[in-house]
Amino acid sequence: MRQIVGLLGTPIDILNMQEALERLEQFIEQKRFHQVATANTDFLINALDDKELSTILREADLVVPDGMPLIWAARLMRSPLPERVTGADLVPALAELAAQKGYRIFMLGARPEIAQRARERFEEDYPGIQIVGCLSPEARSLVEMDSESILKEIHAAKPDILFVAFGNPKQEKWIHLHREQLKSVSICIGVGGTFDFIAGKTIRAPLWLQKTGLEWLFRLLQEPRRLWKRYYRDITQFSRYLINQWRAISWGHSKGSGEVFYAISGDSTLVSVVGNFSGRVLPRFKEIAEESFNSHRHLLLDFQKVTGFDGQALGTLLNLPKRAAFRDCDVRLVAATPRIMRALTQSQIEDGGYQIAPTIAQAFTNVRTVGLTFEVRRLQGWAIIQLHGASERKTVRKLEMKCHSLLEERCGVELDLSDVSYVDTILLALLTELAENHAGQFRIRAGEALLERLSREKMQNRLPLFDDSIVTNSMALPAIVAQIELEPVTTAVSASEDIYEV
Repeated sequence: MRQIVGLLGTPIDILNMQEALERLEQFIEQKRFHQVATANTDFLINALDDKELSTILREADLVVPDGMPLIWAARLMRSPLPERVTGADLVPALAELAAQKGYRIFMLGARPEIAQRARERFEEDYPGIQIVGCLSPEARSLVEMDSESILKEIHAAKPDILFVAFGNPKQEKWIHLHREQLKSVSICIGVGGTFDFIAGKTIRAPLWLQKTGLEWLFRLLQEPRRLWKRYYRDITQFSRYLINQWRAISWGHSKGSGEVFYAISGDSTLVSVVGNFSGRVLPRFKEIAEESFNSHRHLLLDFQKVTGFDGQALGTLLNLPKRAAFRDCDVRLVAATPRIMRALTQSQIEDGGYQIAPTIAQAFTNVRTVGLTFEVRRLQGWAIIQLHGASERKTVRKLEMKCHSLLEERCGVELDLSDVSYVDTILLALLTELAENHAGQFRIRAGEALLERLSREKMQNRLPLFDDSIVTNSMALPAIVAQIELEPVTTAVSASEDIYEV
């Protein structure tokens, strides 16, 4: 498993620049999709308010620390990071590696003149570099972008590396939304404003300011009107959340080391940690977890006797659900004490793919359904699809196939989202596509989650919403002709589909 420190619910890889480049080269050799993020304080604060971004960062294959506040925060969590690995440094280093190794690069995003100048600088500085595409699409929302034509150009260019300069969180969401169409691209990395630095539009701070962690102040003096509100929010909220996390996890860290015990029963492994859950016991804990997942056993965690966590333990806990999903397993937390739950809550981990079981017996028997489930009724030439749960990739794709199948039968489709608790970009994109291509045959009964998402995206008038479903006034009729039971799935794909770096 990766070496990770968990900061405010975001996993940050513990590595330096050279190790990051070696990891990226391994990704290219594997010749499959990998998503890479360069996380700074703004990423972490955005992820606190954006469940979709938080999920994307947890599922990313590499998250590097782009900012000194993350270095300081990791020290506070007793899990030091070796150095900053900024996008502004990583992208040129990766371009140099690409020139040496013959890797193909596609540049996506930024204004046309900026992207073109950045391309010229790459070609001047790294002779032999292969820039196989440089595209600056019109600035539009994720669901309004002409992503189909963009993806066609990328597919035709056959790059090994895709730089996406849309800014956070748009670039991370765009990559994640289209990961199935980007399977042949080994590295997809959101680069934010890095093209501005390379093109010379934005000047980086002197090296001594970068090393002292004051590069943010240099940038603030360059663009005060644009950046002061963001920096004020990031500094105040990051400090507050970080102190809360530190207080919640470190109540007993001075009481010595910890121990790990485990027992296997049926299709599950029960693991108990006693004392400090820290870097000292992590190798054994990871070994047990890895063996459990490789044997396709669920992992049950008993933390009742834990007296404290460190940052690496939190990072491991952030990574476990993804690793479990890779083997179609669950991670279940057993009989957690209020103090443990507070530690996980303040660390933004409790909602990251864990089942909470009040007793060991229930932990052995619990089965949950993650994602969307739906049932289909036919009535008066329409198929009414009642949705339940929260949006996630695998079940949205099953819903998409069902909708298209019904529409091909010339049957109208009504989606009832009144019982959906969370709408991500994948579901929003599907709703938009159906509304645009099947006007008159498709309509939506919205719930609070969809209305909130539409308001955030300023898309209130883009979808065919209505208040009264035709099935609402006809429930007494024997209209149910089929019910689709979706098997339990997790927020990460299984080993039979895309493979995540773990």
